[in-house]
Amino acid sequence: MSLADRLVLKPDFGVRVKGGALDKAAERIAKAFPGLEKRAPEDVPIILRKVEGAYKAGHWQGVTSGDVGVAVYEHLREKIELPQELRLFLDQEMKVTSNPTLIDAMCRGYFVSWSKRAAKTRALSNLLLEKASVLPTRWKTMFAKHPDFLDIEDGAEKMAARMVEATTPYQWLKSEGLPAPHEEGLMRETHLAFLRQTPMPQTEMAVDKLLGWVTPPNRPKLFDPWAAETVEKILSPWVSTDCPQKLREFNLERLVNRFGDPRTDRPAFWSMVGQPYRRILLKWLARKSMEAIFDIVTRAEGGSEQGHQWANRKRFWMGVYDKGRIEEAWVALGSKAVPHAKELYARTGDPSYMSFGHQGTRSDTCLLMMKIGSKTVVEGSHSFRVHVFPTSTRATPELYLSNYDLDDILLPVGHQDARRHDPPGHWMEWVQRRVL
Repeated sequence: MSLADRLVLKPDFGVRVKGGALDKAAERIAKAFPGLEKRAPEDVPIILRKVEGAYKAGHWQGVTSGDVGVAVYEHLREKIELPQELRLFLDQEMKVTSNPTLIDAMCRGYFVSWSKRAAKTRALSNLLLEKASVLPTRWKTMFAKHPDFLDIEDGAEKMAARMVEATTPYQWLKSEGLPAPHEEGLMRETHLAFLRQTPMPQTEMAVDKLLGWVTPPNRPKLFDPWAAETVEKILSPWVSTDCPQKLREFNLERLVNRFGDPRTDRPAFWSMVGQPYRRILLKWLARKSMEAIFDIVTRAEGGSEQGHQWANRKRFWMGVYDKGRIEEAWVALGSKAVPHAKELYARTGDPSYMSFGHQGTRSDTCLLMMKIGSKTVVEGSHSFRVHVFPTSTRATPELYLSNYDLDDILLPVGHQDARRHDPPGHWMEWVQRRVL
């Protein structure tokens, strides 16, 4: 007999009335009387002590079935150490109970403690099947529609395949009755299987589907391994090939909007994303920073002679980037350029115009710092000479700082690691010899 046969629905279930009013009423009830999954974590130790004390004394006055349900859930979850005698009592209670609150806790505990082919998972799955006739309606309905949830061999892989088919996996799982799609245990394994089975995301729709799974609307954003693994999946097609410009811009906007700029925001989160994938984002962001500083300085210098020289520098450095040589880039603006950056941001909404450090020594000088192989190259506006680091007389400037002192960077006139921008353009040949 199949799992679905053993969890067959009552004949009258299909004709029950459903409607918007009833759905809204159910939502209000759920908020007014939160279930086990919304139990405040700080309350759990108190509840466990209460249940343990009642068991030892054989006096259960003041202990609710919800309290025992918490104990059952934590017993199955095994994140809190419980006395052996209390565990034995809870095991026995789970075998004989028909209390819906305790069975609800057993179902939740099954999900969070699920481990492929584990004896504990097998025993709990069989126990839930034995209690098919007394399962709470939400669980009976869900298991009847999706018996793969009770498959301790391939349940995660099979449910992941269904998620791949769904347009919005998170909302689909919720609509099917799963209370917590982002919980540990079975759903953790299902998440990993979902990422494995999902085709390479090479369209905007595919990217949005993955982001919608891990950061669904109206839910707190995740900054954990689930989200980091999803970011890796989104970037995985572009480890060894170039991403089309439109999709590159789309991916940058989506990822930075949801998780922050990996150069300056949430270092704990971005450290969970593998280096090959972070490198892709840093290179994409390098282009945006380079385009931004060239726009800002061109606007600041107007039609001046320095502006014409800056146009030549833009052509050269963007050419170097297009050859794949520039891996990272960061901008430091002098105070006179900051209003132009703000104006460009206000006009375009592009956050690249506001992603910069401040150079406070000379108000009219802006810096562009670039990682090229083992070298750091510092380009600058106006009469700034192009500098190559490391050098024996100055520390190599660090990218992604908030503030820079130009005196810490400038090399003496005539230094072998700095070169002025001569009109014929010999400085470009010098750069090519030094770093390209």
